[in-house]
Amino acid sequence: MSWLYLLLSIIGGAVLALQAGVNGELGKRMGTIEAAFVAYSAGTLVLLLGTLIFGKGSVGLLFSFQSWKWFIGILGALYIFIMVVAIPKIGAANAIIAAILGQLVIGMVIDHFGLFGVKTLPINLYRIAGIVLMFISLLLFFKR
Repeated sequence: MSWLYLLLSIIGGAVLALQAGVNGELGKRMGTIEAAFVAYSAGTLVLLLGTLIFGKGSVGLLFSFQSWKWFIGILGALYIFIMVVAIPKIGAANAIIAAILGQLVIGMVIDHFGLFGVKTLPINLYRIAGIVLMFISLLLFFKR
């Protein structure tokens, strides 16, 4: 069953790449903050509808979390804003592979320490080699 989650993650990455490309174009045409606002607003509306129609949890539990966790949405908005700014300057593939490299490094740290309740997966030579290869990949993509 883990292959299904791997496939879903690949699809999620593909969707992010499409979103990044569209956001880059919107940013050039309407402005960076405006494009990020449009992207986040549309996503918020879709999630609101999904919550109302399919939601089974409790939005009220939001108030039981530490207050700093309320700012997690800022990170997503920051990511969208950065992509809107970067893609017109360095291209979609370069911006996306750089973002993936950042995700891998932080993801590896989160896994290593088991942060946020994730399964603990220690940093090892294979994972470090993967990061090094991704960095080389970034250099190759960025090479003009």
